[in-house]
Amino acid sequence: MMGLETLIAVNNDIARQAARRRLKPYVPSGAKEVDGWRNLPFEFPNIGYLEPKGWEKVESWFVDKYGHGLESEPAMTHRRLKQVLRDYIETNPDHGFAVVEEGEFQVVVAAFKPVEKK
Repeated sequence: MMGLETLIAVNNDIARQAARRRLKPYVPSGAKEVDGWRNLPFEFPNIGYLEPKGWEKVESWFVDKYGHGLESEPAMTHRRLKQVLRDYIETNPDHGFAVVEEGEFQVVVAAFKPVEKK
């Protein structure tokens, strides 16, 4: 099992790599696109602790990394995440998604809204 210091180091490294690759949250074409996703949560870029320029994190979900969890567990199953994202995208079509934290067995998926340019 990974310790807290290891998890922080891993996510900081992911953020550095994401910054180098200029990764941004993924914006789906619509709620129906969710139905075709087979590799959740890895449909989204993994940006770790990166705060992508032009985006603001507005919501996040704790998700089972491999999709084998139970509905009664604290981490969402992939099936439940798909339901949540379908509803979310319906009301927030311009928002994007990314993995913002990765652990040994779970990830955190976040929704980002575009920040208006001043």
